[in-house]
Amino acid sequence: MFLLCILIIVSQGFVDCVVDCNGKTNGNYEITCHSYTHCSNGIGTLHTCPENQMYNMVSQTCGGSSSPCNIIRSCGTLPDKRYPDLETNCRTYYTCQNNIFYGHNFCNPGLVFDESSQFCNWPHNVAQPCGTAPIVVG
Repeated sequence: MFLLCILIIVSQGFVDCVVDCNGKTNGNYEITCHSYTHCSNGIGTLHTCPENQMYNMVSQTCGGSSSPCNIIRSCGTLPDKRYPDLETNCRTYYTCQNNIFYGHNFCNPGLVFDESSQFCNWPHNVAQPCGTAPIVVG
């Protein structure tokens, strides 16, 4: 679902992605700097942050601006893909496509961004510097 949303965002600019909350624990999902879906008892509610507010990782709601949401990345020389935000210990990542910065996204709690697989994963499955998996040589 998330990959489908990213593909639509890249091709059309934006989309309100509907999260299937069945079987998910209560909490926030599909978090971007400007929106998130809150799942409660299997029901999802899309929250879009008011203008001049961004998702705050600490409060887990919209309010003010917070890192990395207030950081604009230069994608002019980067290949098309997603990149980890090292400032957040890889709990967030950003997307570059056609030399355009498409913003930051958040991994679900407990996960970090795995640059090699291009999705959020458990830290023990992700190589350093984002995870704790040993670096495989050769």
